[in-house]
Amino acid sequence: MSLVQAVLCSEFALVCGEQQLNLTSGGVLHNFRKIFKVNESVIIGLSGAIEDNYYLFQDYLNVDFTLKEDCPDSLAEVFHKVTARYREMTEQGECDVFSLVCGWNGYGFEGKTFFINSQFGEESRITDVRPEHEKDAKLISCGDNRHFDNFLAGVYRYGAEVYALQRAFRDTLAQGVMFDEYIDKNAQFELIRRPEA
Repeated sequence: MSLVQAVLCSEFALVCGEQQLNLTSGGVLHNFRKIFKVNESVIIGLSGAIEDNYYLFQDYLNVDFTLKEDCPDSLAEVFHKVTARYREMTEQGECDVFSLVCGWNGYGFEGKTFFINSQFGEESRITDVRPEHEKDAKLISCGDNRHFDNFLAGVYRYGAEVYALQRAFRDTLAQGVMFDEYIDKNAQFELIRRPEA
């Protein structure tokens, strides 16, 4: 598993990810990109088995994990395509992902997490995430629950502005490497701000 976290509020969507890729052969790659800004409205974040993530996001990623160019899909269209792939994958049963899609839907920020667990298929699910009102913010964590707790503590410590959230995520990584061998300290961020009216 990897670590991808996001914050959605009325002003922006920020997606944070670490960059270690653990290969099934036992090798490790560093500086592997897991967060992609598909266009000015959509960000995707990958966590879990890399092959399964490629299948889930093949409409948006090339086989070498570079972003396909010139994607005009709205957030709703990305949700629709990824959800269809997710349903195929859950029927196959041997997949492992805990990834997200989030962005601007035309009137607010929202996201979805896509979780498939090959060992415990009954836990597989899609979760919809959106702030409930203008002053609300939602934290999303695709990874160990301890990472969520550490990120939340960092948000309380530093605040909910973009640079403060980046600092909170870096702290989460620094703490996480002590108990999670699947992550590293290299952080990546993608941001979508609310369009000007």
